[in-house]
Amino acid sequence: MAKRIGVLGGSFDPLHYGHLILAEQIRQEADLDQVLLVPAYVNPFKEEVPPAEGKHRMAMLKLAVSDHKFFEISDIELQREGPSYTYDTLAALKETQYPDDDLYFIMGTDSFYALEHWHKAEELIRNFGFLIGMRRGYDEEQLKATIARLKEQYPMRAEYYQIPELEISSTEIKQRIRDGKSVRFMLPDKVIEYIQENELYLDLKGRLREYARRSEKVTRFRHTQGVVKLAKELAQAWGADPEKAEIAAWFHDTCRPEGNLEHGPAAARLLQKRYGVDDEDILNAIRYHTTGRPGMSLLEKVLKTADQLEEGRDYPGVEEMREFLKLPPDKCVYNLMTHTREYVLSIGAKFDPLSDAAIEWLGQQIKQGEQNGQ
Repeated sequence: MAKRIGVLGGSFDPLHYGHLILAEQIRQEADLDQVLLVPAYVNPFKEEVPPAEGKHRMAMLKLAVSDHKFFEISDIELQREGPSYTYDTLAALKETQYPDDDLYFIMGTDSFYALEHWHKAEELIRNFGFLIGMRRGYDEEQLKATIARLKEQYPMRAEYYQIPELEISSTEIKQRIRDGKSVRFMLPDKVIEYIQENELYLDLKGRLREYARRSEKVTRFRHTQGVVKLAKELAQAWGADPEKAEIAAWFHDTCRPEGNLEHGPAAARLLQKRYGVDDEDILNAIRYHTTGRPGMSLLEKVLKTADQLEEGRDYPGVEEMREFLKLPPDKCVYNLMTHTREYVLSIGAKFDPLSDAAIEWLGQQIKQGEQNGQ
């Protein structure tokens, strides 16, 4: 006896509960023996943030439906590495996998109304069935009339089903991920974990933000968020590059367990190795954000200042030190570092020689500027 196989295509970038609810409801109401999910090829140059590669979308589909005995996945369109026509896909599936079964294409109402204009529309309509999901707001009588007309014109198999209105879209999910917002309850937890582990749908700053979120304790990440905020503000005010400031700020404390003096150089090495960032100014800002150094760039001064004075810092004297933000960059950092040196020496600790050298250099810069009338 021929099986009834539903075929649901889409970019699934990423798959979400809207897709799964549609597939499951149609499967149940249409009495399907199986639903085949077919991820489509997506042009990697179509969006500002490139879509997930086919291998990632396949992996997410597998995670989402691995425990559903009625759902299967096919990579037939991904293998073509280019746009596919529905007729060609269904014909290939019929020939290679389901020669004795009946294939039904699952589609929305808008797509169904345009069906007669699709590639090889007559062959498609004559050889395959259609299961139409109708959402609230569509004219049911119009849909019935269209189905009746096509059934009279062709030997067509078509059924429609009312499906729930779910305010979930892949576009919204990707935007929320880019904005660092939660997407829980919009897609399966296993898929969320995969997206996070593989840093999908993010630009560089987003990837660094999420790496910091995963690798840092909650309180440390809260500090990092404060550093990012102040670093961007200072970069804008002092004339540094806000983009570079944000990149450096997100990553500056990701290796904090390495130690007070070691975590900066370790984070710079990790940023270069893991994310391919070779900008020496960014790397140096991270590398020396604890100690400072002679010859500090403006970006280095921005990150060091933001690290010490972000709004979450509440150590003794921090409010007085925030007054230094009213000063020019060199004077601000000089005052911060001399204040820190006084405190470190007052508790009997050793002050780093590189920081001493940085203070001396900053003092020289300030003096030279005053001599030049700056």
